[in-house]
Amino acid sequence: MSEWFDGLSALQQALFVIALFSTSVFAIQVVFSLFGIGEVDEADAGEVPNLDEGAIGDDVGGDSAFGNIFTIRNGVSFLMGLSWGGLMAYDWGLTHIVFVVLVGLVVGALFTGINIGLLALLAMLKHEGNVRIENTVGQAGTVTLAVPEGRHGVGKVSVSVQGRLMEYHAVTDGEGLKRNSAVTVLGFSGSQLVVGNATTATDSQLVANQAETKPRPA
Repeated sequence: MSEWFDGLSALQQALFVIALFSTSVFAIQVVFSLFGIGEVDEADAGEVPNLDEGAIGDDVGGDSAFGNIFTIRNGVSFLMGLSWGGLMAYDWGLTHIVFVVLVGLVVGALFTGINIGLLALLAMLKHEGNVRIENTVGQAGTVTLAVPEGRHGVGKVSVSVQGRLMEYHAVTDGEGLKRNSAVTVLGFSGSQLVVGNATTATDSQLVANQAETKPRPA
């Protein structure tokens, strides 16, 4: 192995080292992604044992299109394509540095494009699986943390929505709601649900809160 490596040109040695390093980093990134390590939930609202935290609002993209291109993951993909592409050029007999760099740049750009496409696809699939807060309106729930009366404080309720048990911060316009009380979601205000006692909440309250939470035309 040592004799084979010593027989390579300086450029080949550099490309080989870059290829090994970038491929190893890329493999680690893939493993981390499979186990969800290092991912940040944009809608995280705190730790809730044994419950999924309510996902509030839409996913927010980067500040600019370039912010989604110049990332560590894309950089690793480009280096991996650049190095392996350059080594491929040598294998094809294109030993001039211009051809080596040219092939490496093309393969690197191709690897980066594939990586961006795969990440976009995964983000799309994740977005489609997000629980939408508006889907909680009209659903029954249970108080997990007492909700003070008249919006004088914030409690928590658990609601079954889209086949998942979610926990949200909640307020009420009426009397205070004790822990384990049955409630109905009347609407939402920002990231908080507006709830009422399940036995006293009326259809008119539900309709009124739905009207308040509907987006206003620009």
